[in-house]
Amino acid sequence: TYIKHSGALIERIAKTGVDVVSLDWTVDMAEGRERVNAARKAAGLSTPGGVQGNLDPAVLFASQDVIKERTHEILKKAGPTGHVMNLGHGIEAATSEENAKFFIETVRNFRH
Repeated sequence: TYIKHSGALIERIAKTGVDVVSLDWTVDMAEGRERVNAARKAAGLSTPGGVQGNLDPAVLFASQDVIKERTHEILKKAGPTGHVMNLGHGIEAATSEENAKFFIETVRNFRH
């Protein structure tokens, strides 16, 4: 599922049994993952559940150093498995192609 401002709905979404819960940029990745797994466990579902997200799309307007720093922070918090790195909600039309490509390269080059 992919819901903007999903913080208040994480447990409800996770309990439906979806494989992956999308977290927008307002949710801390480590906390979101914990909440997804706790909700799945409470519902009698297999854990861990996958998570997706959650770089703030506005970060792509910052310097490449900031993009790299914020992306690495999220990837570290998400852990090595069960995570689809993505923006926390769609890309802005005015985002530079150069910074969008840099974000993708940063994700591809990251190693846990």
